[in-house]
Amino acid sequence: MAVLFIKAFTLTLLGLLPMVNPPTTATLLLGLTKGMPAQQVSEQINKTAVCLFITLCITFFAGTSVLSFFGLTLPSLRLAGGLVISVIGFRMLFPSPAGKQNAQVSGTIAFVPLTIPSLCGPGTMALVLSGAVQIAELSPHISRLPLWTGMVAAFAALSLISWGVLKMATPVCRFMGESGIDALTRIMGFLLICMGMQFGITAVRDVVAGF
Repeated sequence: MAVLFIKAFTLTLLGLLPMVNPPTTATLLLGLTKGMPAQQVSEQINKTAVCLFITLCITFFAGTSVLSFFGLTLPSLRLAGGLVISVIGFRMLFPSPAGKQNAQVSGTIAFVPLTIPSLCGPGTMALVLSGAVQIAELSPHISRLPLWTGMVAAFAALSLISWGVLKMATPVCRFMGESGIDALTRIMGFLLICMGMQFGITAVRDVVAGF
């Protein structure tokens, strides 16, 4: 059982870490929290780590059932995620004073967009769902418990790693200064738009391939 636990933990962590990509979310955090009090930024980072862990667990244990219940497919998930990312990127590329004030007051960036779709995007969800399906298809004599606990432990490790990387964003923010953060925000906005378009292209390609 210990071998199964270690194997599930290692494969899950190594497989999801490049998909989660916390440094990219750290740069997004810098842009979205420009001018936000340090305490509020810290609260958002803490909430983001918790949201990431909960989202990964829900996706793993109930993701397939939820998609089936609502009649959703992975291409639709990718397309929706791409649209969300594109809208956020457009707002970062062309910021408005009113938009900045609303972002600071509402404090709703922990779940969207930091957790979904930045840390836990369609690709990450698809990989987690794939792991859940593979475990479900294993031979009945193989114990599922160490595999489940191994993956959940990997989700916790990913959340902890993401929390540490996001915490480093604040010192970087002080080092870069206001003009540096503004420039980085616009660059990240453009890159997010590109990412959103890529998600959309991938979704359309998957649909066409299905036909």
